[in-house]
Amino acid sequence: MALFKGRTQDVPFLPASFWKSNTVIVGRVLRLFTTEVGTAYVVRLASPVELDGKQVSLVALGALKGFEMALVAAGLDRLCSGDVVGLKCIGSTPSSKGSPRIDFEIEVTREPSESSPEITDDDIPF
Repeated sequence: MALFKGRTQDVPFLPASFWKSNTVIVGRVLRLFTTEVGTAYVVRLASPVELDGKQVSLVALGALKGFEMALVAAGLDRLCSGDVVGLKCIGSTPSSKGSPRIDFEIEVTREPSESSPEITDDDIPF
C-alpha cells in the first residue's frame, strides 16, 4: 500500500515580491492546476531558491500577467507537464492596477516524447 502526504506550504507560489530584475529560475513542469485567476504550474527547480527564509525546489508559478504575456509572446497559450521552463525577470512596468506588472523573458523546451529526462545544463537558457 502506498501512502502520500503533503501540505499546502510544501509548494509555495513565487509571489510578485520574489521577482527582481535578473532573477532567473529553471525547472520542469510537473503538473497544472486551475486557480481563480487562471492556470498555475507546479515546477521542480533545477536549483533551489530562497523563499521566506527557506530553500525550496518545488514551487507554484502563475497568476502574474507578465508571465502570461511572455507565454503568448513565445507562441504558447500554456505550459505542459514535462516542459522545461527558463524564466528571467527583465524588470517591471507601471500598471493601472496599483502594482507594477513584472516583465519576463521565457524559454520553453518541450520533449516530443512522453519521457521527462532530468534537467541538464543544456536545458538552462540564460
